[in-house]
Order: sequence, then C-alpha cells, then structure tokens
Amino acid sequence: MGIVMDITMKLSSVFGITRLRNRIRRKINNQFERDDFVIDRLNALPAGSLILDAGCGSQRYRKDCSHLRYMAQDFGQYSVDDRQMLGREDAGQKRPYEYGPLDYTGDICDIPEEPGIFDAILCTEVFEHIPNPQDALKEFSRLLKGDGTLILTAPGNCFRHMEPYFFYSGFSDHWYEVSLAKSGFKIETLETVGDFYSWMGASIACTTMWHSFLAKIVLYPAMFYYLSKKKTLESRNSLCSGYHVVARKIQNQTGE
Repeated sequence: MGIVMDITMKLSSVFGITRLRNRIRRKINNQFERDDFVIDRLNALPAGSLILDAGCGSQRYRKDCSHLRYMAQDFGQYSVDDRQMLGREDAGQKRPYEYGPLDYTGDICDIPEEPGIFDAILCTEVFEHIPNPQDALKEFSRLLKGDGTLILTAPGNCFRHMEPYFFYSGFSDHWYEVSLAKSGFKIETLETVGDFYSWMGASIACTTMWHSFLAKIVLYPAMFYYLSKKKTLESRNSLCSGYHVVARKIQNQTGE
C-alpha cells in the first residue's frame, strides 16, 4: 500500500494534479486569502503593541500575535447551528464550538475597558453576526488610541452560518466608506475578495459536494469555466465574497 501511495503522489506531482488541486482550493475557499491578509497586517504591527481580537471565537490568529500583547473578546454563547441547511444536515449534532480563553466576555459593543487603551483591534468575519455593527465600530473607535489600527474583514456575500446569530449576508464597499468615517476612521486599505466568477465557481463546487456523482459530472465543467475566468473591474463590482480593510483612527476622535 505504501508503494502504491508513493507512486500515486509522484504521478500527481508529474502531472501537476496536486498543484491544480491547491489552486482550486484557494479559489473556492477565501479563507486562504484572508489568512494571508490578516497575518501580513499583524506582522506589520510594532512588537509589544496591545491588540484586541474582537469577536475572536476560536482565536485563529492568536499564534500570529506572539510579538504582541494579545487580548481576546467574544460573547461566548454560540454552540451549534440550530437549523438544517444545505450541506449542514448534522446541525445541532456536531461537536460544540470551542472558544479560546477570553479576557472579555460579553457584548462587543460594550467592552468594559478604559478609552484609548489599545494600539490595534482585529475583527475578522464578525460583523454579519452583530445586530448593530455600526455600534461596534463606535466602540472600537473609543477603545483605540489616536492613530490606532483597525484590521477588519467581513463578507460581501455569504451563506447563512452560526445560527441563530446571523443578521447580514454581507456589506458593500460603500458601507465601509460611510460607516468608518462616521466612527472616526480613515481607510488605508479596502480590498475586494473574489468576484462574480469565483463566487459562481465556489457555489457550484459546494453543490457538487452536497449531491450525487452524477451532479459532479454535470457541474464540474461549469465550475472549471468560472474558476478559470480572470477578475475584471466589472466582475468585482458586480459581486464579491468580501472585503479586507485596514483603517486608522483619526487623532482626537472618540467614536461618539
């Protein structure tokens, strides 16, 4: 068996199958692109900076903050999705969600800490789970020092998840531009994640995973068609999976 696996791996390498599979995985799952973005921005923060991971959940990026003073916040109440959806037939039966250790447990819009204490705030894929995300931005502004850094990601379009704590399927670039300015932030980076074509490809890929072998045969050509398309200005403006944002708190702003 070991010899067969070794030969299979070598053949896959020769024909570029592994490389192709990895490319497809990156196009289907925007978590790879998000990780690259977040880790790069965390590495750019000065050593010893005090950072708040707001809505931290399982604390995916805690290990990437070893050069920082890391503090974690979450409301800590999510367990499992409470309704059945496509591809989630095991809802309510899977292993409960595991949080990392929390320094602050409670409302992300009302964190019990002094104003202007943090050098940076990280908030990834959280805003769709907050009824009033604008209030969270105001709280971030209150907590950040003048010229402090906000690293923020959220979907532009997404499937329902983490029920019943799901309130928005996404936010547009205009939402960030208006909402961040209202809360005393200046945007430094506002990047789109994916586009219409990659969204279509990923959606078809999900469908193939949820359904029969026949569905795979029928749908794979369409999936590869969309995943092979290059991004254009029009395809990004039409639809994207999300946005990556870096914003700077304007000096002397309180977020009130």
